[in-house]
Amino acid sequence: MELKKIISMIGGKILYGTEEILRREYSYAVASDLMSNVMLDTADDSILITSLVNPQVIRASEMMNITCIIITCGKTVTDAMIELAANRNIALVKTDDTTFTVCGKLHSHGLREGPLSFENKHLTSIRLDPKRCIGCTHCARTCPTEAIRIKSGKAVISAERCIECGMCIKVCPRHANSPVTDAPDCLEAYDYKIAIPASAFFGQFHNIRSRNHLLTALKRVGFDEIYEEAIGAEMISYRLRELLHSGKRKLPLISAGCPSILNLIQIRFPNLMEHVVDYRPPVEVVASMARREAERRHPDKKVGIFFIAPCTAKISFIKESDEVVDSDIDKMIAISDIYKQVLQNLEELKDEEIEDLEKAGMTGLRWPSPGGESLSLQTDDFVAVDGIDKVIDIFEKIEDEKLDGLAFVETEACRGGCFGGSLTVENSYSAKANIKPLIDEAKEKYGERTLNLPGEEDELLRNRPLCYRPVLRLDEDLDVSLKKMEEMGRVLSSLPGIDCGVCGAPNCRAFAEDIVKGLATERECILYTVK
Repeated sequence: MELKKIISMIGGKILYGTEEILRREYSYAVASDLMSNVMLDTADDSILITSLVNPQVIRASEMMNITCIIITCGKTVTDAMIELAANRNIALVKTDDTTFTVCGKLHSHGLREGPLSFENKHLTSIRLDPKRCIGCTHCARTCPTEAIRIKSGKAVISAERCIECGMCIKVCPRHANSPVTDAPDCLEAYDYKIAIPASAFFGQFHNIRSRNHLLTALKRVGFDEIYEEAIGAEMISYRLRELLHSGKRKLPLISAGCPSILNLIQIRFPNLMEHVVDYRPPVEVVASMARREAERRHPDKKVGIFFIAPCTAKISFIKESDEVVDSDIDKMIAISDIYKQVLQNLEELKDEEIEDLEKAGMTGLRWPSPGGESLSLQTDDFVAVDGIDKVIDIFEKIEDEKLDGLAFVETEACRGGCFGGSLTVENSYSAKANIKPLIDEAKEKYGERTLNLPGEEDELLRNRPLCYRPVLRLDEDLDVSLKKMEEMGRVLSSLPGIDCGVCGAPNCRAFAEDIVKGLATERECILYTVK
């Protein structure tokens, strides 16, 4: 891959002395001489291309507004340098003889760790605009995994810790955090376009004539066919009910519909992974069905699957889907981005133009509401929890074996379930009221059905198991980690303990962790220096 491609991905101004390398693909030895460690331009979002990197270079880069360092000749980059750069909102991109590899993680540029492909790069679901950020600490204090720090007056997101819950988007008073989604005009790249609206989509509109009315309005945005996510929810509900009553799994089972919850379990509650159900998200199940059928009927056309998404977590899960499932979804469009077009179509549609597009029953339509998934399981031994803080509390109780007799735990990171997603338009209470007539209509038409499609069970399962993500460890070596834990306790006892956030960490305990990991110093605490 040519260097000019990776730089076009990242954006920003190239430092003086590096333009020559963009004209063609040089050998890395020649590239190193051409680029020769220049730091002559301090424009915002500059990119440094260098054969030398060390902690001093990283710290100097932060002062000079450099947001990406491309390291030539396959030079070694230590874990300490990676973390130092990530906490200063700087991406490290290492080159060897054949590839570019992202070492440091930088959310605002959408880069992920690992070999980087220009044609098929992964994007994170949250982008930070440093020009809007004022370092107010709202996001840092709200983040459930303490993934955010304030550095040099700006918020910095640690991709390793981020569970993509979107809380930082909701609480930011300056709208500095925004989702990375696809624009509606991305439809033009495909010959046959299929939309899969999230079930939460149906709660965003007032006084619609019917579900077909709304689905027809969505189709007129430019789609050839509509598949409801709720169909996948009905299929999973059937299998989940069978699994729950089979006695084959350790109880309580934990729902797997919310990607943020899966991330949370992998990071903070790995002991609960054996409780998580093995089924794919409903939208992935439906996407596979839709693609298979469309490609059978239209073998000569380029089929595009578009998910109309309610939250950042589902977008990130799909973009990083190779970790858990193989995705058939091509693009993700936020409900909020397509809302106005659909609303206009609703107003213009005549009764005789409404198509018969609905297929899902009430079971699938109930899934976005807290408790909606549980109600289809024919058991009273369940608890439905919405809101990440409440979910953490319930998980701690399960780990401590304080919740005996539960068969199923339904968890949603957002308050109000998927209706409370960061990419929706209506508040969750209005959305529930809006969808209720549609649920009642579906109940009258289909009853309380779940769908059993013979031979389809394997397609409902995740491709790979969940894996523990040890990002909260203080060190890879257990003995070193234990020593750092002792040191962390000593540091914490010397801090004021008032959790003021002036140091940039959400609380004193997180600040003590940063200190023992070499990411901060005690002098960054104002009260400590006064003392």
